[in-house]
Amino acid sequence: MRISRLRFENVRNLRATEIEPAAGVNLIHGNNASGKTSLLEILFVLSRGKSFRTSQLRHLIQKGQADFTVHAQLDDDAHPSMDIGVSYQKQRLKLRTRGRPVKKASQLASILPLVVIHQESHRLLLEGPVQRRNFMDWALFHVEPSFHAVWQRYNRALKQRNGALQQHAARKACEAWNDVLEATARVIHRQRKEFVDGLKPAFEVFLKDLLPEMIQVQMDYHGGWPEDREYKAMLEESFAGDHACGYTRFGPHRADIVLRQEGVPLKDRVSRGQQKLMVCALYLAQLGYFTGKTGKPCILLIDDIAAELDVIHRNLLLERISALNVQVFITATDPLEDVPDHLIQKRFHVEHGKVEQVL
Repeated sequence: MRISRLRFENVRNLRATEIEPAAGVNLIHGNNASGKTSLLEILFVLSRGKSFRTSQLRHLIQKGQADFTVHAQLDDDAHPSMDIGVSYQKQRLKLRTRGRPVKKASQLASILPLVVIHQESHRLLLEGPVQRRNFMDWALFHVEPSFHAVWQRYNRALKQRNGALQQHAARKACEAWNDVLEATARVIHRQRKEFVDGLKPAFEVFLKDLLPEMIQVQMDYHGGWPEDREYKAMLEESFAGDHACGYTRFGPHRADIVLRQEGVPLKDRVSRGQQKLMVCALYLAQLGYFTGKTGKPCILLIDDIAAELDVIHRNLLLERISALNVQVFITATDPLEDVPDHLIQKRFHVEHGKVEQVL
């Protein structure tokens, strides 16, 4: 699905506005604090039911107002247009599609798949494995119908086993969850490994295009326990240590994607600009994997695309993005007038919270 019309009101410093984005690349430019990132935040909330900037949706409500609303019309080549909407009032989030209430944000996410690259996205490379597990699981949520339910079963069983371990319960009570953990872990492990194996070729292509100096980069998937061991046997053998620690030390909840060059973790070798391009290569590869598996378009958001990139690399990144079959919203403080017209379909200017299309 692509957004053909977007309407919002009472969101942060933005004035009530309706715009009609292009199906390709849309540039949103303006000075710092003008509201550019808030526009991306609106799109993210529309897809996920949450913000990438704050854990409290009440912070999106414009000062002096009681609520905010966002509404969009979606279109694609295979389905009739449909509308979705999000509103937040009295600490309650309300989701709607086709005029009917939606109970779970995951239902919106499946209708409007969306990926955002922002100023904190470098954490995908630099920080612990939580970010990289989320990266894998976003793709699997959308391309593997069974994944989400299996992932939920695993996490419920893990919570129960950890609760028993924390209470120093008898071994039998702790191991009552081992069969569920083993069955679900096997599925999660297989699907994540297939994702990483499928991601590698596209990642290598994007990396070669964007960072040709980064040669011989290895991408490896670690499942969260030794590959040569059966997971249930691992749970049984590690019981004493788990019991002492009060939590399960092995499993898909400890999985990771490891990126190295000549055996050295990439995070120890790359500059800020290289980090941004590498993160972009990962997400572009992820979008390619998504489209290849589902045949559906996706939406990509990039906040402050020019930050930490020179003009050559910025335009190179735009060329790769514009070649994808995705709707894109990017922000910049500069109108990017030096960028070839074919790389940007529509431009919107934001000033003092007012969003206007630049003709």
